[in-house]
Amino acid sequence: MAHALFLAALAALLLGAALAGIGEWRRREVAARAGAAALAMAWALEFVALTVRGVTDASVPLRNGAEYLLVLGWFVLTLHLFLWFRSGIRALALVLPPIAAVMVAAAHLLPSDARSGNGPGKIWFVFHTSIATAGMAALAVSFAMSVLFLIKDRALRARGGPKLLTRVPSLETVDRIGFQALMWGFPLLTIGIVTGMVYNTELHDRLWTWGFKEVFPVLAWGVFAVLLWARFARGVRGRRSAFLSIAGFGLGLLTLFGMVR
Repeated sequence: MAHALFLAALAALLLGAALAGIGEWRRREVAARAGAAALAMAWALEFVALTVRGVTDASVPLRNGAEYLLVLGWFVLTLHLFLWFRSGIRALALVLPPIAAVMVAAAHLLPSDARSGNGPGKIWFVFHTSIATAGMAALAVSFAMSVLFLIKDRALRARGGPKLLTRVPSLETVDRIGFQALMWGFPLLTIGIVTGMVYNTELHDRLWTWGFKEVFPVLAWGVFAVLLWARFARGVRGRRSAFLSIAGFGLGLLTLFGMVR
């Protein structure tokens, strides 16, 4: 049943991402609203599917790379819908839903055998993976805002660009919201790394094993730490901040390699 629900959620997500993107790109309000409705349906279907899988397997569905992508995609979609309905940042429909759709689609291509999370330290594992995944979702918003910032900044510098850019908030607003997302995501990522070390100690009797699941999150944390220091200590804003945010999110996603080996 969970598999069928996930496929239905993926179909609704792909449809919603396409309609929302067309609605924003072509300024079609009907398409934009239909896309938002389809994305809301995808959110509900995936939530039910994750709940069914968790109850069926008696475990939080974050035990492997496939489940990680499913949950991360759901979190990203959650934040997109929240920002769409509350803040009216419509241009995010061009970035966040496609990211969520790619994550959920990729999850169906990965092996879904449960390989962790059932041994010693299960409570730490659940807490660690949940917090870390929520942190990456918040950082995905920072990534999306950085992409929008760079696109709009380049168009303004060229004194031209598609009319779509008029729907993108000002550079100051995009930068501010991206920074707020970073301020949520960075502490969650930090807690996720620390609790991951605790779980690793209970599972392997070692604090650090040099696996991809350990190295890439720490590298991403280092990039975001530099970004925060640069903003607070040096007043760095704009393109340099956007590039660092994109790089940090990319490094964080590479954690997936440690889940599919």
